[in-house]
Amino acid sequence: MPYLVSYPVEQPLKEIHQNQWCIILCRTKTKEKKKLPYLLSIHHDDSQEWEETQYLQHYVFLPSSWRIGILYIPPKSDKISITSIQNIILDTSKISIKIIPISRLLAAGLLTTLHPAPLFKTLLGSPKHLKKRLRTALNQSYTKSKTNLSYQDWYKLYDCWEEKEKKALYQGTFYEQWPVIHSLCYNSPNKYYPETDSALDKQWPTPKSAKHAYIAILQNGEILPAHAFAIFADQAARHQYPAAFYADSDMLDQNHQRATPHFKPNIGYMTLLSGLLTQDIWLFRKDIFDAYQQEHPKSYQSAYAHRLALALFIWKQQYPIHHIPYILSHRQIAPGKQALQDMQEIVQNDLSARQWTGNVQNNHFPLKINLHSNNAPVSLVIPTTISSKTIQKSIRSILTQTDYPHFEVILVISQPSSLTHRQRCYLRPLLSYKNLRVIWLKTETFNFSQSCNFGIHHTHHKFVAIVNDDITPKNPQWLINIMGHMQDPKVGAVGAKLYYPNGQIQHAGIIMGAANLCEHAGRFQRSNRIGLTYDHDVSAVTGACMLIRRSAYTLIQGFDENYEISYNDIDFCLRLRKANYHVIQCQQAELIHYESLSLGNHYTGKRAGKERQEILSIRAQWQSIDHQDPFYNPNLSLQRGMDGKLAFPPRVTRPFATSTCLNKEFL
Repeated sequence: MPYLVSYPVEQPLKEIHQNQWCIILCRTKTKEKKKLPYLLSIHHDDSQEWEETQYLQHYVFLPSSWRIGILYIPPKSDKISITSIQNIILDTSKISIKIIPISRLLAAGLLTTLHPAPLFKTLLGSPKHLKKRLRTALNQSYTKSKTNLSYQDWYKLYDCWEEKEKKALYQGTFYEQWPVIHSLCYNSPNKYYPETDSALDKQWPTPKSAKHAYIAILQNGEILPAHAFAIFADQAARHQYPAAFYADSDMLDQNHQRATPHFKPNIGYMTLLSGLLTQDIWLFRKDIFDAYQQEHPKSYQSAYAHRLALALFIWKQQYPIHHIPYILSHRQIAPGKQALQDMQEIVQNDLSARQWTGNVQNNHFPLKINLHSNNAPVSLVIPTTISSKTIQKSIRSILTQTDYPHFEVILVISQPSSLTHRQRCYLRPLLSYKNLRVIWLKTETFNFSQSCNFGIHHTHHKFVAIVNDDITPKNPQWLINIMGHMQDPKVGAVGAKLYYPNGQIQHAGIIMGAANLCEHAGRFQRSNRIGLTYDHDVSAVTGACMLIRRSAYTLIQGFDENYEISYNDIDFCLRLRKANYHVIQCQQAELIHYESLSLGNHYTGKRAGKERQEILSIRAQWQSIDHQDPFYNPNLSLQRGMDGKLAFPPRVTRPFATSTCLNKEFL
């Protein structure tokens, strides 16, 4: 039974609705117990894609049967759909939809009334770039259409298992192939007690024909729902008995209420080192568990350390590890001091065995691993126009505020003619730096991909960083931090964490499928949520600051110059991952990004419409990962400005846990 309703109510859009701000009014003629929001989606005619746009909300000034939303409807939009976030089908005969075009000024006024904080903060700020900041605040106001529902609402809607779903699980075609599951529960600092088949319902015992067995490692204080082991067993059979399993989790608060869900990504080495994935129940195939025990006889005092050590052993052997996007355990406790010390020792030993330089922060959970390296020279390629003194200052800051022993800066100036007098004035003070070179790419129009390829062609080092000319270091060790990840020969590219000048996050990794194509994680946030603080695998990082392994760059033949301005970094990273290289987001490397300060908007004039063409091109080329990011959980939202928030509804089905995140091509 899928969470997502298959039959939404649809309404065609007229020409007067396109490229226009509109009020969407929805009225249902049936009485509802709860005034839950409806999910509004827009269909794009040119791509035949649905985009989840926002939630139609009920406000106190409306009758109980009404929901309202205010949004901008882009060109090439031919219809909208409205879906209940509950597992019910809306009756088309009892629902009416009105679409009312309004001016941008009226939209701004209404949004200010409904969501005053972002716009008031913008108006009270500096007058510098006010028009651009107002436009950004307006977009934020209508995209961040929170459901006003809590996690308690979420699990009551989507994690309440009905009897027919349990029967479908136990009566499924894979039931006869389920494995035996044994559990090891750490109950005291020095003891654990084995229990056999303890979590399967007595009325549904393990099949007698079971040929495989798994060991489940738990910590005292971890509570499993009744269906947890049945799902693990079913997934084992469906996925040909992988080496290990893990699932999502939440915590039980002091009142024994479920809170703080942890929806996990698919596995990556840096995420594994943090301990975030192994803080809850894991299942290990018994033959691999036994092999580990023979090779590593040391005993641990907590399940946290034992699970982490086993998971790292499996990762080193390159055995398959499967993630189930269901909440299958509830935690009551966090790792204690001894557990943290054991986990830190395990991680430090693993790094030492790889001969990597780095350290683990003491008494911190999740474990914070700082990798660092300054052994290899690096070339920084900066495509630039040298069009203002601010750009000159940004480039100078890269030269003077980068704490790295051996790096060069190559300025790639792309223009049809020689430098103007003003450009020469801006450039002259920079020429005094011995590690700076200037090269000229003679071209009629600026092409970011072409500039990067041209600049990299003029470098000789094994590592190259693409850096925008409107970036300044926030942390002088930024290059040492991102170079730390290049100690892993499987890493092809590393991205930095970028901030706006006002302190908001601009980029902390890229989420595929968000905002109907891709979106920067943490954009416009000041959040310290866990996913924005530790280094981890991602599908892509921004080309505004990207470190590249030259051999990987050569293998995939560089940047695709058909993507002139945008999405070239997305395409480049996805091709790296397809070639079995990892892409890492380094949150320890922090810089400030003024974003398009020098180049401005290139999708004007003759290039008007080019952006949409590039969007359609990259979606067609990478359809297999669009909306299927393996490092972003399907229980989390893909709407603009809502990354890390709960999805209403999730993109996963039950009881068999088929999910758009289980894309093997990019795992």
